Amino acid sequence: MSSRTMSTEEHEQLHRAAELLRPIARAAALGRKNGLGLLIFGVLGVLLSLPGLDAADFAIGAILTTTGLVEVRASRRLARADPAAPGLLARNELLLMAGILVYCMLQLTVLRASGDELAELLGDTSALGIDVAALTDSVNAIIYSTFIAVTLLYQGGLVRYFLRRRPMIDAYLRECPEWARRVVVEVRD
Repeated sequence: MSSRTMSTEEHEQLHRAAELLRPIARAAALGRKNGLGLLIFGVLGVLLSLPGLDAADFAIGAILTTTGLVEVRASRRLARADPAAPGLLARNELLLMAGILVYCMLQLTVLRASGDELAELLGDTSALGIDVAALTDSVNAIIYSTFIAVTLLYQGGLVRYFLRRRPMIDAYLRECPEWARRVVVEVRD
């Protein structure tokens, strides 16, 4: 086996490859963590829906599990600078955002909680001047409206973040020789 010292040019190429891969690797780590969180909550949601045979909770858990799996897999591809990975991650976030928004809109309209159970539990609240139904409507509106706003900001921000990695991947693939890309990916793994 022959060994030789790296030339200055090769050292610079290796340094440049590591520098260009760094933000891509950070995005992959974020995607992986986000995906694992979705996966954990999704599996828990599915398991918790089984005793009561709640179809809506099961569907929510299944959607979270699926988007979590896709996110973890696409993040692995992003870590290897696959040019298709940012689009997959962005599309996955858009699908998750759409699912959350549909759920929230249904909760604000069709599936709106009436507050009847709470009113029955509390009994007569007229002496207190509290309209339980109106209070329940207000609280639900605040909760689901806030959830919509947070979803738009978070998932929308992730879509934009992942899509902005595509030009970085293009630069990495264009500027760095294959041997340098292989070395920096192996060192990171």
